[in-house]
Amino acid sequence: MKILLVQPSPFEPGRLGLENVLWLSEPVALTSLAAMVPEHEVRILDMRLEPEEVLNQTLLEFRPDLVGTSAMTTDCYQSKAVLSIARGTLGPRVFTIVGGHHPTMAPADYEEPEVDAVCVGEGEETFQELVQHLASGGDPRRLHAVRGLRFRDEQGNWITTLKRAQARDLDTFPAPARALIPERYRRQYFFAVASPMASIFTSRGCSFDCNFCAIWEFYERRTRYMSAKVICDRLEQIEEDFVFFLDDNFLTNKKRLEQLCDEIAARKIKKFFGTQGRADFIADNPELMRRLRDAGLVMVLSGYESNDDDALAALQKSSTKEKNLKAVELLRSLGIISTGIFMVRPDFEEKDFDTLWAMIKEMGVAIPLVTILTPLPGTQMYRKMQDQLLTRDVRLFDLLHAVTPTKLPRRRFYEKYAEWHATTWASTWRGILPAFYKRPRFASKALPGAYRWFQKARWYEPVVRSPESHLRDEIGIIPEDAVAPVTEAPALREVGS
Repeated sequence: MKILLVQPSPFEPGRLGLENVLWLSEPVALTSLAAMVPEHEVRILDMRLEPEEVLNQTLLEFRPDLVGTSAMTTDCYQSKAVLSIARGTLGPRVFTIVGGHHPTMAPADYEEPEVDAVCVGEGEETFQELVQHLASGGDPRRLHAVRGLRFRDEQGNWITTLKRAQARDLDTFPAPARALIPERYRRQYFFAVASPMASIFTSRGCSFDCNFCAIWEFYERRTRYMSAKVICDRLEQIEEDFVFFLDDNFLTNKKRLEQLCDEIAARKIKKFFGTQGRADFIADNPELMRRLRDAGLVMVLSGYESNDDDALAALQKSSTKEKNLKAVELLRSLGIISTGIFMVRPDFEEKDFDTLWAMIKEMGVAIPLVTILTPLPGTQMYRKMQDQLLTRDVRLFDLLHAVTPTKLPRRRFYEKYAEWHATTWASTWRGILPAFYKRPRFASKALPGAYRWFQKARWYEPVVRSPESHLRDEIGIIPEDAVAPVTEAPALREVGS
């Protein structure tokens, strides 16, 4: 079979968004699927890095038998557009399938004529069995034996097959088929100053239950880990100096992390890596963080969310202001770049914004990212707040727009929100410089990437600093009469109750 796997582009070129400016990761979900079907001819197309016409050109030239795509929430419409174009170009002969986070959490969003099947949950084994069925001449409308699918049967009815267990040992999955990623793509993947950057998963799931996050629900509150040996096997196959561990919560299993440090040292692996991890783990494990630094850790992305203990408790964050402060200080002392996510709430008044900006500067977070509290589909928060939503158009569920009423007039809310890009530069310099002067080898490798990143930031600055960007994005999506300020906007404490 000929298989085309497509990473959808951001939904509208030039629209407000952080992708392509802060972080652009290689499509590991697609390379992982490709690795499961090595006997078939697979191509990978990353539409984030291609002109729009390339998809149609590729369909006409390659003429795949199956087109698959993956989607996060804000990719929903573009992923459906990929499959619609495939169907329109190749007709009913092509089988179309979508998988990933949003299709799993909201499969009904894909009950469209151009979609033949939706993969629900972990995709590798489901995809492998589907391809085997189709390649052997199986009926594309009789997929009842393939677990983890939602598909259209002969009558056009949507059928959900038995649930697929998420139990397979991660060490037994084949390594992602990175050889299928064109070199011109690989040079463009990055995270801030880390460029070019490879990406791998070393675990799946999260055992915490923050009410604004659906990761733990996707993975059924279980976490599975790849062994230190297999992680290092994968690292040794990667040419890039920088690697991002895409785990939802890399900093969780102390024994595994200690074994990883031992294995990296024994093999003399000289990679720099970044990852995501909780602030409380960092604060509670200074010696282990020092060992990880020595093993190559240069950046940690953490959800600090807030430095208000009541707000953290309402989010079911299981952390504290004290842990946040301690984590940032420890990372700075070790020369590890702290990337921190903070959360603005719709019920913020002007003083709340000012307090947050002052707090970020005081902490000295190297790369502060300020998001807007958003009830994402599939989360506890969404289920509790769905009656308060101003729209269900998922293009605005990007953490950069308020999809519930704001206490401030909407323009003023966005004016205050847009201030963070200018007011937190002092924090950036205070947080990022120690990683350069304390770690000269890292600095020498990162400086070219740092230059490219700052150039991207300069290009993007006029967009993100303007409240007009946010307001423009809402035109035709949120009715003007729905955004008048309310006396009491939905409070975070109510959400967490």
